[in-house]
Amino acid sequence: MCRMWSEMRADLMANADRKRQPAPVYWARVLGKLLVTPQVQVVVLFRIGHALAGTPLRPLAFILRSIGLVIAGAELHPDATIGPGFALVHSNGVVIGGGVVAGKDLRLAQGVTLGEPGRGAAEETWGFPTVGDHVTLGANAIVLGKRTLGDGCVVGANAVVTKDVAPLTLVVGSPAKPVRELTWDLILGGPGEATRAAVAE
Repeated sequence: MCRMWSEMRADLMANADRKRQPAPVYWARVLGKLLVTPQVQVVVLFRIGHALAGTPLRPLAFILRSIGLVIAGAELHPDATIGPGFALVHSNGVVIGGGVVAGKDLRLAQGVTLGEPGRGAAEETWGFPTVGDHVTLGANAIVLGKRTLGDGCVVGANAVVTKDVAPLTLVVGSPAKPVRELTWDLILGGPGEATRAAVAE
């Protein structure tokens, strides 16, 4: 339970930038987003559902998943494992399957799909994606099957990932291909720097 609250706190922090704001203003903004922003609410519901999924109250986890789908348009399976600092830039159309394992500071835009492949997939690719730390997926990016996204990689909008993605690599296109090497300064810097530093502790 303590872990759930810790992860939830990091998730809320991932939705606001503390760098330029005094603490009271920052937390007021965070709580305001929780009250009125569906993409924040669905992440909180996911955390609670994930905590319930391994208990006799497991059916409640799926009720929370359904509520999240209604209010935010995102279907986050309670069996998925996602590290702290999880943020949805926009929630509509996001789908995360039950076998997905993701690290900390995961950021997803609308329409992202992380799940198992359909019928006819090769046996060696059957399964769910494994996602590293500090990974970002752009709008409508798709990752199906047993693929690995390395730490700090970025998947561009509308990309379809058919192979593993190396750490600190930007991939775009369908099928997704590497187009640029990234740096940790670029990934961890910018508006979310304070949040990412807190999540990394």
